[in-house]
Amino acid sequence: MHFAQYYLDCLSQASYLIGDETTGRAVLVDPRRDIDEYLRDAERAGLRIELVIETHLHADFLSGHLELARATGAAIAFGEAAGTGFPIRRLRDGERIALGDDESGGVTLTVLATPGHTLESICLVVREHPDDAVPYGVLTGDTLFVGDVGRPDLLSAAGHTPHDMAVRLHRSLHGKLLALPDATRVFPGHGAGSACGRNLSTETTSTIGEQRRVNYALQPMPEADFVRLVAADQPAAPGYFAHDV
Repeated sequence: MHFAQYYLDCLSQASYLIGDETTGRAVLVDPRRDIDEYLRDAERAGLRIELVIETHLHADFLSGHLELARATGAAIAFGEAAGTGFPIRRLRDGERIALGDDESGGVTLTVLATPGHTLESICLVVREHPDDAVPYGVLTGDTLFVGDVGRPDLLSAAGHTPHDMAVRLHRSLHGKLLALPDATRVFPGHGAGSACGRNLSTETTSTIGEQRRVNYALQPMPEADFVRLVAADQPAAPGYFAHDV
């Protein structure tokens, strides 16, 4: 498997290139606007970017999915609830994206619908082989960060209250992400400095087990306490967030 994290310090933002080295098929997740590095690295690794996946509609930066689609012919994919002005592939909860071939199995991504930060938020479980009991990792977008969880208040202007979104977030975290084995690596969409959370670590990777132990928002507590904890005292969202989305 080819797996590369690209971390852009000025945006505190991570994107990911994942490919099967046997077939050369690859996906790119949450790309930044400047796509040249992705294209160079994919060519050097003998990979073809066939799909660009967004874990959600981004508010804090402009993504490069349209540029990548034009440059590579790749399709663009979002969670089922996304509303866009361009054609997309809608990814269903539990859907598998196979990058390998029928004989070897190869690299597989499994889609988890994880609403809470946004309605269309998804996470992607990455396995080197389809039947691996412990995944290589999970790309958590803005649902789970190292040291924090996604803020649930950004859709309040669209009629979804922070309370309602926090309830969805709690169920996504406990019903989907914390159900993964502790050894599963966590690859978030942002690190410290992002306005998409308030307690993000400077670390750009972790594990499910470590976050279960140290992340303040994942400690055992009733759902109502979690909702109060993550919905209260969020910093004001920058004014450009709604425009970017």
